[in-house]
This record gives sequence, structure tokens and C-alpha cells, in this order.
Amino acid sequence: MKPKPILFFAVVGLLAAYSIANYSGGVGAPIGSIAPDFELKDSDGNLVKLRDYRGKLVFLNFWATWCEPCVWEMPLMMRLHDTLKDRGFEVLTVSVDTSWKPIDDFYDQYELSFPTLLDPAQAVSRGHYKVTAFPETFLIDEDGYVLSHVIGPRRWDDPREVAEIEQYLNRTGQSTDHSSN
Repeated sequence: MKPKPILFFAVVGLLAAYSIANYSGGVGAPIGSIAPDFELKDSDGNLVKLRDYRGKLVFLNFWATWCEPCVWEMPLMMRLHDTLKDRGFEVLTVSVDTSWKPIDDFYDQYELSFPTLLDPAQAVSRGHYKVTAFPETFLIDEDGYVLSHVIGPRRWDDPREVAEIEQYLNRTGQSTDHSSN
């Protein structure tokens, strides 16, 4: 067999493997990368940007009122918020519901107070963050880097979950090496 065809197929194979490994359609916010910025409206019609939260540890959660696991975890997220809110920790949720009415009713029913934004076209959730299931949560550091990514619900008020987040809070303000991206 001639060396040229072998070399050709080897190069094509390597390029194909590289393309598959680096395909950006699968993960929108990989751990260690800068979280995609976005702008969405809150229930008062104010435009809110993710970058407005720089300097804080952001717990970014994608959810919907029709999502049973989301309904289960939201009160637990409220407890987490209440525990850590005075320490530079911010819970920010993005609902993929199609209107504010079910969200407002849900917030009233469960006495939730952390901010939520509306993404009815799922441009941010599915477009920027490539969310595959609800709920889905990203923990973002004070410089805007993704620290963790959780698919599915968690018992956010569990002492182990709180301790893990507190470790990130204790690190806030210290130099963080993001060069491993």
C-alpha cells in the first residue's frame, strides 16, 4: 500500500476525532469556561444581565413550573439562599415557562424571593447554555467562570451541599487559576 493514502486517511481520521471532541453544540458552558452572558427580563420588565452579578458567587438555575423535580427543589434552593445570601451568594433562576402568570403564582405559593427571569423561547437555556433537562444548575464564580454544573435536582439545603458551596465562597476574592480551560 502506498504511504500517501495511509497518510490521507490518518489526517482525515484525526481531523474527524478533533471535530467531534471539540464540537461546541454539546456543552454551552463547560466547567472552567466563562459563563455565557445574557440579558432577560424580570417580572417588572427590567432587563437583567448575568454580568450584573460579577463579584458574587452565582447559583444559576434553569427551571419551569411544570417540571416536577423543579417544584421539589425550589423551596430547598430558597433555604440555601436564606443561609448564604449575606455572604456574596446570589440565586438567579431562569424559567422557560411561556408567561409570568404561572411563575408569579408559583412564587406566591412557595414564598420564594430570589430573582427569576423569563426565557420563553429558551434562547438562553437551550441556546447559550445547551440545557438538556430541567432543572439544570450552574455555579459561577465572582469573575464569571463556571465552577460546577448539575443536571437534575439536588437537596440544596443538605449540609454537604451547603458546605461545598461555602468552600467556593471562602475562596471568593482569592486569586483563582482559570488557565486550565
